[in-house]
Amino acid sequence: MNELSLTPTDFEQVRHLAQSSCGIHLTEGKRAMVSSRLERLVRRHGFRSFGEYISFLSVRRHGAEFTEFVDTLTTNHSGFWREPEHFLFLQRNVFPSHRSRIRIWSAACATGEEPHTIAMCALDAGLVNCNITATDISRGALNAAVTGEYDATKLTGLPVGWPERWFQRAKNGPDSLRAVAPSVRALISFQPINLLESFLHLGQFDVIFCRNVMIYFEQETRDQLVERLADRLVEGGYLFTGHSETLLRLPRTLDYVQSATYRKRR
Repeated sequence: MNELSLTPTDFEQVRHLAQSSCGIHLTEGKRAMVSSRLERLVRRHGFRSFGEYISFLSVRRHGAEFTEFVDTLTTNHSGFWREPEHFLFLQRNVFPSHRSRIRIWSAACATGEEPHTIAMCALDAGLVNCNITATDISRGALNAAVTGEYDATKLTGLPVGWPERWFQRAKNGPDSLRAVAPSVRALISFQPINLLESFLHLGQFDVIFCRNVMIYFEQETRDQLVERLADRLVEGGYLFTGHSETLLRLPRTLDYVQSATYRKRR
């Protein structure tokens, strides 16, 4: 098996492709990770070098191979009841004033734990009409989210009784595999969205979750995205960001509420 080497030029080209296509900012410290992950793709597709593979990708930005490239570089880490302050805020401060209708966007839903948690919160609160749009750039992650099957060990952080209430044994797979209940699935629609591209067609929302994805963006890209997200909120709507994602330039339409929680002015 021939040895493959990611040259400095190769790495700069990968950085440019990732930055320009989906906003991912790859620092010098990510070189080894990029080399390791992409080497598998280079070999799988029969290219003789990283440079040959990168040239191939550069002219196929909307093909399956480019989607595979993005999926390989992104880390789709998620979890149920992650950063629970936001879900508690929904239950205490948002749901009581939206009893008849609410639209929520999970803007970087990864493998689906976040939108499924939101749906469980809504059902637990007895909401009549909750519509959740869940999007991600990774097709692989979205496929897992749509399938909605998780090992029982991933459910341990949920409130007491929720794993039994909102999950059932998966029809296929090991005994520990749990499937999201149909009542939870019914509230969510999944679709691929690149946050660097237009999402005006999604309409407006009462709540937007955009958590733990902006850590991959440069500050300018982050600021521009927050402006565009704020534009998709109705007056009085809420934006939740990751607790590690500090907004240095808050849009004039947003007010700080509490850590990683902002509200659009009325």
